[in-house]
Amino acid sequence: MKKTFLAALGTALAVAGAATAQEAVTRTAKIAVIDMARVSAESQIGKSYAAQLEKLQNEISEAAARKQTELQAMDEAIRVLQEELQKQGAVLSQEAREKKEREIVQKNRDRQAFFEDGQAEIRRMQERAQQQAQSINNEFQVKVRPIVEQVAQEKGYDLVLDSQVAYTISKDFDLTRDVIAKADQSAAPPPAAPAAQP
Repeated sequence: MKKTFLAALGTALAVAGAATAQEAVTRTAKIAVIDMARVSAESQIGKSYAAQLEKLQNEISEAAARKQTELQAMDEAIRVLQEELQKQGAVLSQEAREKKEREIVQKNRDRQAFFEDGQAEIRRMQERAQQQAQSINNEFQVKVRPIVEQVAQEKGYDLVLDSQVAYTISKDFDLTRDVIAKADQSAAPPPAAPAAQP
């Protein structure tokens, strides 16, 4: 009798364990989506990183504008020399004429070298900016990921996908707004402690 009871108890526990395992396998995963582009554009964290990227882009644009201004000044100097040569060509001595022509050739060479050096410098700046942008993006991802995980856990989601991989999205499953709010909350400075009374 005792052996029968133990066998029945063992069978019951095995069936219960199998049912629990089956329930865990057949449980439907709760899936949500997030629009990381919106989080980047609308959250305070994303805006601060966007400001850094904009600063990099502005530095490159300013450097390119300075190079362009210098090139225009060189072009103008060459143009003036060429006009002088044309106007004075008939009255200049052979030696003076050749000197003016050599000066124009030299200025053209200087301009070409400046142009090529400027292009190389801008290219280096762009490559550095691209590396910094990648670094900034990685840092943003590292800061936002725990926030996404926390919001997903609070809402009971098992899986969060980027909205770019979803064809259609129900607003009920979109965590973007919640993640932005949580990110802004974590980015806000803590309230100032009241001053100690003397």
